[in-house]
Amino acid sequence: MDSILLDTSFCIRLLKSNDDLHQHAKDYFKYFLEKKIEIYLSSIVIAEYSVKDDPTNLPLEFVKIIPFDFFDGKTAGEFHSILLNDKDLIKDIGRDVVKDDCKLIAQLFNRNIQGYITKDRKSFTKFFEPIQASKSFATELLDLEIPLKDFKGELF
Repeated sequence: MDSILLDTSFCIRLLKSNDDLHQHAKDYFKYFLEKKIEIYLSSIVIAEYSVKDDPTNLPLEFVKIIPFDFFDGKTAGEFHSILLNDKDLIKDIGRDVVKDDCKLIAQLFNRNIQGYITKDRKSFTKFFEPIQASKSFATELLDLEIPLKDFKGELF
């Protein structure tokens, strides 16, 4: 993996020192920097993050900000259309969540970003897999709830 897109849930935990997953987020971020993994931050994530905190608090000097553009919009619409065929999925997760996450998946797809880190991996996987299967692309999903040492397969 040479590139990663940060989810809003990751950004929140990275800066919220009293959160249970704060240390996990710090460890992963440091790992990405040490391994020279390109770190991407979507303008969509910035908008979501801005609801609760000033986005200038984010480590912007270490990330590449990607705008949501025309091509992302077109791709997100295609992806959302794929998911609309599964009414139970939309009902379980919520239409707005699916719609917003389709935008991030479009950015992953259009830019060939190889990884995505989120606290919400289980729900994200539910609608990510049908899109992945339909479009034949692979992105590694990292679960923020899994400590970095476990992700790397280290015992200690």
